[in-house]
Amino acid sequence: MKFIPIIPAVGSAVMGSLLGFNVMAHALWLESDNAGARLYFGEYAENLRETSPGRLDGIIDPVIMLIDTNGKEKQAEAVLVDNHFTISRTGDSGTAVLAQSLRQSIREPQGEVPSPVYRRYLYARLGKGGSLPLDIQDDGNLLRLTFMGNPVSNVEVIVIAPSGWEKHLRTDEKGEITFPGLEPGLHVIEAKYELNKPGEFEGKAYVVESHKTTLTLYR
Repeated sequence: MKFIPIIPAVGSAVMGSLLGFNVMAHALWLESDNAGARLYFGEYAENLRETSPGRLDGIIDPVIMLIDTNGKEKQAEAVLVDNHFTISRTGDSGTAVLAQSLRQSIREPQGEVPSPVYRRYLYARLGKGGSLPLDIQDDGNLLRLTFMGNPVSNVEVIVIAPSGWEKHLRTDEKGEITFPGLEPGLHVIEAKYELNKPGEFEGKAYVVESHKTTLTLYR
């Protein structure tokens, strides 16, 4: 998948690292139904889905790509409805849906504890095919985490079950983890990767790029 080229390539002088401060726990994730797919923003483990009017309005013009089983890509529209975006999932039953939210407002320091100003990038995947800047792909009971196509080691990956139960795992040197057997239902796999990479967006300076992605699995 050719994602929208808003994120500059990561040079050798810029190293990715998980930072020690706490950031907003919200994420995007996708769910599927007979009509297509729905894109949510909130916290799956807490059964929290933000609404519009409200915090869902902060997800501005998400970029949606459909990838069929032959690898053909097609951009799709995301229509805002109450607590989600509706996506028409055209094509065969194996069509993957990839979502990117690249226009998040700059996150100002919160609370009394000083923290860097950061910019957020949010991604979500349903199905196989294509690629995201920060991507989780599954191969049987193996998950692989990549950033700009390169494996990411020693990063936490959270497996969230339909009940809200969470399993916290960490990628190995190949960016891989073996995840446990899953109970029936919809599972959201979540990972975050952050870069000490100062920049400016919409006239505001930031210090950190925060990338968060999810993979939806049905069992």
